[in-house]
Amino acid sequence: MAQGPDVTPSEREKELQRELQHAYETLTDVTSRLLLVNEAAEAAGSGADRDDICRKFLATAARGVAARRAALFLIEDGVSLGASYGLSDEEQEVLAGSVADAEVCEQASGGRAPLIVDEALIDDDVRESLARGAAEEAEGDAAEGDGEAEDEGDEEGEGEAEADEDEADEDEADEDEEGDEEDGAEADAADEAAEGEEDGEAAEEGPSFGIYLPTHLEGDPVGVLALGDRLGGRPYRHDELVFLQYLLHQFALTLHRSTLLEQNEARLKELDALLRVSREITSTLDLDAVLRSVVNTVAAVLENDRAEIALLRGDKLVLRSVSGLTRLDADQTELFKLTAPLEYLRLHPRRLQIGADDLTNEPPPAGHAVFGEYFSAQEMRSFMALPLQDDQGLLGYLCLESRQDAWAIEPAEGDTLSILAAQTTVAIRNATLYSEIPLRGMARPVAHLRTRLQTLSARGRVIALATAVALLAGLLLPIYPERAGGAAAVRPLRLQGARAMTEGVITRSLIRGGEEVHGGQPLAVLADLELAGRIADLKGQIEGARRDVATARRAGDVGGWRGGEIRQAAFERSLAIEQQRERASVLAAPLSGQVLELDLPQRVGQHLGAGESFCTVAALGTMAVDFAVAEEQIGRVKLGQSVAVKVMTFPTHTFHGQVIEVGWLGRPQTTGNAAFLVRALVENPDQRLRPGMTGVAKVSLGWRAPGILLLEPILRGIQMTWF
Repeated sequence: MAQGPDVTPSEREKELQRELQHAYETLTDVTSRLLLVNEAAEAAGSGADRDDICRKFLATAARGVAARRAALFLIEDGVSLGASYGLSDEEQEVLAGSVADAEVCEQASGGRAPLIVDEALIDDDVRESLARGAAEEAEGDAAEGDGEAEDEGDEEGEGEAEADEDEADEDEADEDEEGDEEDGAEADAADEAAEGEEDGEAAEEGPSFGIYLPTHLEGDPVGVLALGDRLGGRPYRHDELVFLQYLLHQFALTLHRSTLLEQNEARLKELDALLRVSREITSTLDLDAVLRSVVNTVAAVLENDRAEIALLRGDKLVLRSVSGLTRLDADQTELFKLTAPLEYLRLHPRRLQIGADDLTNEPPPAGHAVFGEYFSAQEMRSFMALPLQDDQGLLGYLCLESRQDAWAIEPAEGDTLSILAAQTTVAIRNATLYSEIPLRGMARPVAHLRTRLQTLSARGRVIALATAVALLAGLLLPIYPERAGGAAAVRPLRLQGARAMTEGVITRSLIRGGEEVHGGQPLAVLADLELAGRIADLKGQIEGARRDVATARRAGDVGGWRGGEIRQAAFERSLAIEQQRERASVLAAPLSGQVLELDLPQRVGQHLGAGESFCTVAALGTMAVDFAVAEEQIGRVKLGQSVAVKVMTFPTHTFHGQVIEVGWLGRPQTTGNAAFLVRALVENPDQRLRPGMTGVAKVSLGWRAPGILLLEPILRGIQMTWF
């Protein structure tokens, strides 16, 4: 019989199959690593703080290499645990205090190569790579040593002999020290063995992981990634460790950026707090108000439990203001035990920062006797004094007290506090000068008026009396229109976004920015590629079901016929639903008005999620004007009152409207009082008003007597102080 053809693959075909399989494996490995890089970047970039960044990065890296257990240690003023993976709460607590892991991390951070503790976790490629790295480092050290030897060969023979003698002495000393250390180690080992026999065997804990990968940034160690065994027991390959070190470098950059952002954010918060405090203390020229503002707002710059201002009066510091208190008692200084500290500050005028912990230093700080008694007599444990002085001399001190045993800032720091002290000094100096000016300025006009009245004739006195009566009538009659308001902002009364009902990609923009549209007018067209595919697929399934029904009818298969009709009906219902969704992909204007956004054609190609807005349409025929009314006048503002509005664009034109809303929530102002938001409705038929315009708005409150308006602030102040 004839034999069939030989179907056994040749060696060439086997080799091609192996190469093809290797190419597939390489492509799969490269793809998975690219995905891992992307996932690690997203995990590190989405972290809100350092702990969150460490936790997300470690989880991504550990899952990427199928590590069963892993940890991330941070190197910053020592070794600290940043995050852990695959450990229980008890194991995390043990790892956070592990001395062995901290020592291994310090050792690993001193080099660039991975530190292998458990050889069973790596393959032969890793061992060979580490061996080559060690050999190259040794060759480099040897070459450097040869160069140094050649340089030393140029020196004089006597110097070489002395160096050899010194080296010999050092070698002997080293041998002696090593011998002593060995003897000491043997003695320590004997002591430990004796303690073990007495107290039982003590378990010597080693490192918790087998591989420690260091990472550096600009030459400084940043962290160490510790790896345990892998799922399935597979060893780590050399290319995997190199890839993890690359990811670690990216993590170090992300962590560095996060630290810079936190520092910038803290600095911005500090400057913002200083700005708010500066506004408070410079918003008035009343000395008592300035002092109260400083002591009550300085906590925004530096957290404290109590703040005081003591001003210099003659040769004594007098307590003038305390945070949280509106009125000081005569014995307030004695009550707070500040008599001795204030006397010390008067005798030693300088900036002072001292805490209860500082009293234990050697040598003790200046003033330790005074402040030791002060700390023991009351609950405050830290004291800080900022001198308030300028080129004219010392005004007093801003004192801060805290229940903490030490301040969180160093004595050499606190530039913000120095700026605050300088601003407080200027505010106090201005308020003091302002309080003195009226006393000097009123005496001369009063004396001059008295002299003029004495020199008048009888007829002149009658004329003066008539003039005074006329002025008095003008002050008491309601002839002055009272208005209230201030800065105003124009905004649309009705606006709404054109939102997508389903997600898709913008394929066409049917309008341009700023155009006028009508309600229901098409604005843009969305395309959902997945939706189009589903519609085409449903149409194909409907056609196939029709053919199955026709075939079953010709074959007389009633069951197949009915089943095909049922499937066809189901496909047609699904197709109707998807076509309805396709029709909803056209975005329409929600109302008639103006399109507020610009560059809408540039959005073609962008993806819109369900509910996301394509543009905003505002009805500009009627506008809303928001403005603030002081709390002294808000009680007389009513709905329907007339409002006059002027904007910066048309300063000569007055727009008229009426009040439609009066706010109930007051907003604090820099003056210390509150303001309430009032909204007015203003007709805009010619569309001269545009959203975002600013100007001034005033609401008419009626007619008032000028004298009452002038005396009202004084009367209100008196009424607010009487109890």
